[in-house]
Amino acid sequence: MMRGRFISDTDLLARLQDDDEQALLTLMQRYDKALFRYILSKTNSLETSEEAVQDIFISLWHNRYAVAIDDTLSPYLFKAAKNKTIDFYLAGNKKVAHFETLLPDYEHLVSPSPENEVIEAELEDWLSSEVDKMPVNIRDVFKLSRVEQLPVKEIAGRLALSEQTVKNNLTIALKRLQLRLKRMESFPLFLIVLKIMLHLK
Repeated sequence: MMRGRFISDTDLLARLQDDDEQALLTLMQRYDKALFRYILSKTNSLETSEEAVQDIFISLWHNRYAVAIDDTLSPYLFKAAKNKTIDFYLAGNKKVAHFETLLPDYEHLVSPSPENEVIEAELEDWLSSEVDKMPVNIRDVFKLSRVEQLPVKEIAGRLALSEQTVKNNLTIALKRLQLRLKRMESFPLFLIVLKIMLHLK
């Protein structure tokens, strides 16, 4: 029987890369509670937190051959948890009351400054441009939701669409923006754009 407390993460990863499912179970026992608490503290959703933790370890298994660490899997797993938290707000059409709490290690990157204000203004233009590139039906739904802050039911009535169609179009719009955000090379710029997108008025 494998006793996880006596085995380092590097050894467990090596076993994982040898297709040892027991190594994955040991890593889950080692990290799942901490990951769950972290995601729950950001989302306040038990269901989302449980699903996110499961997804993180499923992804670890599928990508096990590409993972490389120095001594611990903690940074890799918590980076995945942070990404799950960001996905929750993007896909769920939710507001973040205090954006910096998503990534506390990087608060200084989004703090007010003349330089960041200029960057933020430029990136607002970038975001508007990305929205304008969307198909008209998706763009109209997105703007009514994010700019005019209208609920799904009212958007559906105004555009003569079903509520499910409105939800589908919002999901498509957010996924498009999410993909473009994740391609940004500069992490501070990524944070600023995400902040703008979550707080569109």
